[in-house]
This record gives sequence, C-alpha cells and structure tokens, in this order.
Amino acid sequence: MPSTVLDRKAEKRFALVDCNNFYVSCERLFNPSLIGKPVVVLSNNDGCVVARSQEVKDIGIKIGMPVFRIYEPIKRYDIQVYSSNYSLYSDLSGRVMSTLAYFAPDVEIYSIDEAFIDLSEFRYRDLTEYGSEIRQRVKQWVGIPVSVGIAPTKTLAKLANRIAKQSNSGIFDLSVYPSIDKILSQVDVGDIWGIGFKYADWLRDRRITTALDLKEAHEGLIRSKMGIIGLKLQRELKGESCLSMELVDNPKKGTCASRSFPQAINNLSDLQEAISSFTYRAAEKLRRQKQAASVITVFARTSPFRDNFYSNSATTELALSTNYTIDLSRTTAQLVESIYRKGHNFKKAGVIFTGLVSDRQIQGSLFDTNDDEAKMRSRNLTSVMDTINEMYSRDTLRFASTGVIQVWKTKSEQRSPRYTTCWQDLLEVS
Repeated sequence: MPSTVLDRKAEKRFALVDCNNFYVSCERLFNPSLIGKPVVVLSNNDGCVVARSQEVKDIGIKIGMPVFRIYEPIKRYDIQVYSSNYSLYSDLSGRVMSTLAYFAPDVEIYSIDEAFIDLSEFRYRDLTEYGSEIRQRVKQWVGIPVSVGIAPTKTLAKLANRIAKQSNSGIFDLSVYPSIDKILSQVDVGDIWGIGFKYADWLRDRRITTALDLKEAHEGLIRSKMGIIGLKLQRELKGESCLSMELVDNPKKGTCASRSFPQAINNLSDLQEAISSFTYRAAEKLRRQKQAASVITVFARTSPFRDNFYSNSATTELALSTNYTIDLSRTTAQLVESIYRKGHNFKKAGVIFTGLVSDRQIQGSLFDTNDDEAKMRSRNLTSVMDTINEMYSRDTLRFASTGVIQVWKTKSEQRSPRYTTCWQDLLEVS
C-alpha cells in the first residue's frame, strides 16, 4: 500500500540542521558587502574550489574545479575569491553547535556544518514552527543561515533537508507531507545518504534507480550485496528508525598532518622543516584528543604529473607511546632522512600517527630511561605552548625546527582575517 502521511504517533523525530553554503556564509558574516555577490572559497594553496555561493552555483562552476580554469568567469562575473580560513570556520561551527544544544538534549555533530538533533520528546509540537525557532536563534546568535529537515529517521531527515534548502522557509517536515512516496520517486538512488557510487551503479543495474525503488526492493537482494547497513538504510526509507544518535565520538584510530607545497622542495633542510611543522600540528591534535601515538609514518612524493616521479614512506614503532612534540620530532627527523633522495622536487609530504591509545593508559617500558622529572618538564612545556597558542593565535610559540621563512608553507593569498580567533584580526569599527 502506498504511504502518505507518516504516523504522527511514531516515536522518533530527527532534525538535520545544515549551515547554508557554510564557508561562504562565514566570509559574509564579517563582510556584508559580499551578500548577493558570487563568492568562492579555495582549497589549501588556493588550488581549487571547495565552497560556492548560490550565485556561483547558478553560473555553473562545480566543486573541485581548479582555479586556473575559471579565471575567465571570475573576471566576467566579478567573482569574489577567498582562501580557506579554517580557524574562523571551525570557531563559528562550534558556536552553531552550542546554540543547537539549547533546543534538544541530544545533538550529534555530523560534520563542520551539519548536526542531527533528536526531537522525539517534542514530536507532539508543531515541528515546523520549532524548526523556525531553531533557524531564527542560530541566525540571531551566530549570524549563520541554516536549513532544517525533519523526519522520523536520520536518512529521511537528510532528504528533508535537501528539500528545505530549496524552500523559501528553509524548513521541511517530511513526517506531515501528504505523499512521501512521490518525493522518494524523485530522488536518485545515488543521492541517498550512505549510498556510494559503486553501490549506486549496482542498484541501477537492477533497475533500482530511485529512493522509492530502493524502499520497495526485496530485502534479501539488498542484504546480499550491501549487508546489514543497506538493510538499515532501506528500512529507514520506510520510516523505521534504525540509525541511532552517536553522542560520543569514537576514539580516532589515526591522526595525519600533510600538505601540498606551493613550490616544490628540492633540499633536505626544507623538507625536514616541513615535516617538523606537520609533526607539531599532529601532536597538538593528539593532545586535544587526549591520545598518544605508538606508530609513526612519514611520507613524501614528487608531482605525479612530472617525469621521474618518486614516492616513499618510512614507518617505525615507538618503544613508548607519546604525544610530546619533542619526542615525536626526533623520530620523524630520522624517518625523513631515510626517504629523502637528492635530485627530486618534492611536492607533498606529511606525517601519520597510528596505534593511538588514551594518554591516561600509556604502557610503560622496562627500558625507559627518562625520569619522571624530565617527563613532567616536557608535559608542562607542551601544555604552556598549547595554552598560549590557543589564547593568542596559532604559532605564537613554535619550535625552531619548524623554520622561520617556511618557503614550503601553504599559500593563502586571499585569506580573510581570523576575526574570532586572533587578537590581531579583531574586527575594527570606525
């Protein structure tokens, strides 16, 4: 029997709150003159497009397009171009997520600009009105526009949010829509949350081309290829909540810091500086995550588009897990020497920490020669550096091994000020 309005007595209600054109909205927040103008935000080294305003989408510029290929439309349409400003974006994301916590006890941060909210306790309210309150509060407190999609399952909430983005109100409650199957019949199977392109091709080969086709497909067929995850997605499309809220972050299994260089590195000292800087950055991540690494990998490669391509990596296991920058840097310095080859122009490098454990559960070693006093000094040093850098700005304090000139540093020629995270970049009002 075709479904119409979903049962209002269903226990679950989820909202997916998604920031509209998030990076562009962050830039417009402190520069209102950009409102209504076409704006793009570029990736590291200003290489390609990672975010677009609606005006740019209407022009036809796609995500991932190299910037050198769009010089002509940039000039013709007077497109405003900005380098990525991740410090600003991350801070504003945190403010959005903190605001959402006022509306429900359970909030799952899905990405930097998306979050699920469990509205099950509010299902007897007018959720369209409640969604409007959420939009207005986030706009008033943070200044970022959001869209709100509401449904009895997380998968359907994703679809509802896509519709909300296209509506004038920015809100869509799928649970009260008169014909859900009609909506599902218009959604390509490849656009369903959790369906990758390989699964989408497999489904299309079996004439399952829309979300409605997947909903009505034989469960045995879906499970035979996609397993229990595919079966859960199918049941979610039927209105049965199978994906619970993930309120506790799973411990990370690895941490990486890497970059492509704006200009190739052809000497060992510059490569060591870059690796030292990446080690410092990754160690900061470990301490924020309250984890320590037991395995270190260093890698470097030349451009794959040039002749004489070279790529290499080296891995070692630490005798004692750690998140102290000095200890980690000693090891990465040795590893980078082992993979460096004279005569090559390195275009990308990085460090990867794996074998992560809680920093409260580090297994000691009989052969550990460091005394407790030395360990305490290292811990205090890194703690002071982290505190000062967080209070003022990144790299206010850094180790000399990371270099001074840093010729390898990421290019960000059009980056806006870090208005909310750097004292020197505070907005000035005249």
